Amino acid sequence: MDVRGNLPRAWFLAFACLLLSGASASGQTEPVEYNNLGISAYNAGRFKEAVAYFEKAYDGARDNQTVRRNLCNAHQAIANDLAKQSNFADATLHLSKAIGVDPENPSPLVQLGSYYLRMDRVSDAVFRLEEAIELRPGELDAHELLGEAYYRDNDLPSARVQWEYVLAMDPKRSELRERYDKAFREESVESDFNRAGSRHFKISYPKGMPYPLRARMLNVLEGAYWDIGKRLGGSYPPPPIQVIVYDAQQFTEATQMDANIGALYDGKIRAPMTDGSGQPLPEEEMKRRLIHEYVHVVVRNQLAEKAPWWLNEGLAEALSHSLEASELSLLHKAFTDGGAFHLSDLEAHQLKALGADPLRLAYAQAHATVSLLLTRFGQPRMTQFVSTLASGLKAEEALAKVYHRTYAKLEEEVRSAHQ
Repeated sequence: MDVRGNLPRAWFLAFACLLLSGASASGQTEPVEYNNLGISAYNAGRFKEAVAYFEKAYDGARDNQTVRRNLCNAHQAIANDLAKQSNFADATLHLSKAIGVDPENPSPLVQLGSYYLRMDRVSDAVFRLEEAIELRPGELDAHELLGEAYYRDNDLPSARVQWEYVLAMDPKRSELRERYDKAFREESVESDFNRAGSRHFKISYPKGMPYPLRARMLNVLEGAYWDIGKRLGGSYPPPPIQVIVYDAQQFTEATQMDANIGALYDGKIRAPMTDGSGQPLPEEEMKRRLIHEYVHVVVRNQLAEKAPWWLNEGLAEALSHSLEASELSLLHKAFTDGGAFHLSDLEAHQLKALGADPLRLAYAQAHATVSLLLTRFGQPRMTQFVSTLASGLKAEEALAKVYHRTYAKLEEEVRSAHQ
């Protein structure tokens, strides 16, 4: 289920007519008139104006369920508009007001739970979604989202129970079926994993993994939490951040990723700590992979789906390691032979259609592009660029505003640096 700004399917409740008296003899406006003005404003899409009118009706008719529901709906509509702009912080404030006005209504609780998930506030999401189900047992959107919250908290059996119920009631939810199958596959691999944790991370790991390795991993991650957060403008995602560690075979079984994928972030950091022969990865390689994936956590926290692929992967590469000789050679050949990508080709979040060699080039170009921006213009300008993207501008528009460059000019500068 998409929880990135759209309302759950069951949120909307139609406006009812108020059965109150009309205007008073003194000429003062009565609640029914304010309510009707609010309905007109709502139907015209002027939700803030509608809230103002409904609040006046509410002041004069606090016990009237229709007034409360109308005011609740208007706050939900504002929250929905804010969520479409990825302004989840303000959206949750409106939903808190909606819940205060209409506490027996599960709809704003489901909506709030979905936004908390988007903000990675998993514990808050669990609390609100469980509350919604207590009010209306069997609400499928609430059960689906609660399953997602349990999944994010790495409670796979509880997630599976919620999703099994939803699929039994509505088998046509194909995207949920895919999520369920993915969780079932992961659970089959991770069922006997042990757990450890630090202040900001929870790590699940296979039995037999030595304590010194777990400790080093947590040290790397905690260091990245503060270092990357500072370098990307003071962004610190809410804990706990889930990390799943595998051996190479378990990683392939759980993720169904090709062997050339070193690690991934899909809401949880997933990384193998051994190579294909079963040997532990070198210390620097382990560190690089963990930091790379943690950068994705921070970028997601700041930009959600607004980050172009080249920036997301470029930051992860640039902040986890310097350009290596193999990348430099690949870039030189591509720019010399005319085989390099255009940045506009590297905006998609996933470039699944690319084979292994083109994908390596795409990563190298993203790395080189972000490294050039960081080296030439400094970290504060990158922070400004990220903030501008977060405001809603498209990638090339934000680039022009912050760096005064088109894609073509930036491509030429990267090409000149590596030919």
